[in-house]
Amino acid sequence: MDATPAELAELKSVFKAECEEHLTALDSLLLKLEQAPENALALQETFRRVHSIKGAARMVGYVGLEAIAHAMETMLAGSRDGRKMLTAPIIAALFEGLDAMGDLVRSDTGRTESEQRVRNALERILLLSGDAQETIQPPDRQVTASSDASSTTGPDVVRVSTQKVDSLLAYPGELIRELTGEERDFKELFSVLDDFMQAADHVRSHPDELRRQAALERMLSLVFNRREQLQGLMTHFGERHIRRARALEELRFGLAGLGMLPVQTILTGMPRLVRDTALEQGKRVELRILGAEVEIGKSVLDKLMEPIIQLVKNAIAHGIETPERRLARGKSPKGTVTISVQTGTASATIAVQDDGEGVDLARIRTLVVSEGYATDAEAAAMPENKLVSYLFKPGFSTSEQADTIAGRGVGLDIVSERITQLRGSYRVENSAGRGFGFFLTVPVNLLWSSVLAVRAGSYEVCLRLSDIREATVLRATDIVHLDNHICAMVRGEAIPLLPLAFMGGADAEILFGISGEITVVIVEYGERRAAFVIDGLSGVSDVIVKALPKPLGQLPGVAGYSVLTSGDPVCVLDGQFLIEAAYEYSSSGRVRHVAPAAKRSLLIVEDSMTTRTLLRNIMVSAGYDVETAIDGADGWAKVQQRRFDCVVSDIEMPNMSGWDLCTRVKREARFADLPFVLITSLSKDEERRRGLEIGADAYMVKGLFNEQELLDTVERLIA
Repeated sequence: MDATPAELAELKSVFKAECEEHLTALDSLLLKLEQAPENALALQETFRRVHSIKGAARMVGYVGLEAIAHAMETMLAGSRDGRKMLTAPIIAALFEGLDAMGDLVRSDTGRTESEQRVRNALERILLLSGDAQETIQPPDRQVTASSDASSTTGPDVVRVSTQKVDSLLAYPGELIRELTGEERDFKELFSVLDDFMQAADHVRSHPDELRRQAALERMLSLVFNRREQLQGLMTHFGERHIRRARALEELRFGLAGLGMLPVQTILTGMPRLVRDTALEQGKRVELRILGAEVEIGKSVLDKLMEPIIQLVKNAIAHGIETPERRLARGKSPKGTVTISVQTGTASATIAVQDDGEGVDLARIRTLVVSEGYATDAEAAAMPENKLVSYLFKPGFSTSEQADTIAGRGVGLDIVSERITQLRGSYRVENSAGRGFGFFLTVPVNLLWSSVLAVRAGSYEVCLRLSDIREATVLRATDIVHLDNHICAMVRGEAIPLLPLAFMGGADAEILFGISGEITVVIVEYGERRAAFVIDGLSGVSDVIVKALPKPLGQLPGVAGYSVLTSGDPVCVLDGQFLIEAAYEYSSSGRVRHVAPAAKRSLLIVEDSMTTRTLLRNIMVSAGYDVETAIDGADGWAKVQQRRFDCVVSDIEMPNMSGWDLCTRVKREARFADLPFVLITSLSKDEERRRGLEIGADAYMVKGLFNEQELLDTVERLIA
């Protein structure tokens, strides 16, 4: 039966995944055979895998790939049957064939023997094997895939272990059981509530007081008897909620784990890389891999492969010495490169270390000066970590002679760039004469991100925690102007300062309130940092950052959006864009200080020390500047000496009463608008009328007013 294009596409996708697995295994097998050609088990397994590739290529119509596999199979058959020794030239030819098959699979070529790449590979295999005169018969074929559909490609295939799938399949069943139990408990709860409602209706239906009282007692008895049942139901609901939340959290991590792969996935080719690089450099190197079983997100691994390759090559080319030099230093003639992986809850650290001679700091100092990065004096004063950081600059190389591996100034700058893209970090450890180590720290998974929700003006947005160095409070003395740019001094470093709301189109004004402080988050990308003013922090969440839906597409500065636990979608800002914007637009910002409002002044006239102290404490706590007088005469003198916003006076006082004081104040034109409050124990209506007639703005009776009433009255009169 002819396959449909969709079926062929899926078949080819599976074929490529299978081939990659075989090619990876063959790399290790050939390395074993190179060390021990007499290893019959490794030879048999190598033959089997080459044969499997040959058969699979035939099924999907990759005729050229099949021909290369057939040529390798023919060479292996002679060695397997004892007719031919597995010599170094044959091993080299097999490696050549393996590389050719890998290139064809990854480039989706090799469908015919007439392709130039296929012919070149076959000729080179025969040349390297020393059997150039030998004729390898082409395999018999029955092509089952038509060439018309050969260009159809399918989606990428990621192999997932059955253990992961089985563990995920258990969660739906668990959640369904919890749902079934919850439905049963809800029915029981509704039944109990229905009984309560019927009992309440029964109470209301009796017009007779005695019968209603009896019905009420029966209802209370029912509630008491059902109390334990209700408590049990509430307990069930609480326990079930905890179990369901735990299952959903585990399901979430399980689903995220489907995209997690062992680090071994990108390290399978490392033994071959070390072998080839060491041979080219004339060195002997052993590779050790620790923690290869640690799982990291595929998107992270894809970006880590090239940096790790560069670091391994760098270790062999720059770090490991030649066997003769190592022996002269009392070392083993074979150097060691170690790749180790350790992981935490949210990040993983990959270390690439060698036991070579370390970094030549004197050579770096010389190059720093010759390349114009610093003067002789500056270079001489540089600490080791600063000197080593120059290794990550584009075009910087300590090799005196360029070759295919080193000396062109390309390599470590790629490491720096990729780790920055992953929002990770790196550090180095140098031990002169004993070795060098690179330590890369990256997120375990890019699917889930820890974000900090912040308020900026009328906006609520999120920032990745990996983009944030810290959150802190700045005072006006921390703000400086450098070359017309507003900067903040943070830990002795001047960094650009902007309001985060400015990124959304708001004003660039930086406002210092009455407190004289602003809250900022320090965003970091690579080696650059900037401070952004925010209005508040809303909390940290673990979320999935999704791409913006159409028609929004990609908005500058927005990495995507996430849905918070509140259910609200919130934009996640891009740290790199924020840094670039801060350096470009920090000259647009301006600083404004809110002058603290002057305290409102209040005069309290009261002859009783206890009452005077109580009233003073109330008004001082409310923020008033309070002065006191012991009677009306003292109060009149103080009113003439300074300006007050309000006067609060008792009535019954020696020397001058509150009546007389209010009359004098209101009679004077300059004090006519001064609010005057009479507060007294006199509560008769005629006394109230007298107070209002002489001009008092409010009349309050002691013992009847409360603190808040006094505060509201004074505030209203002053306003």
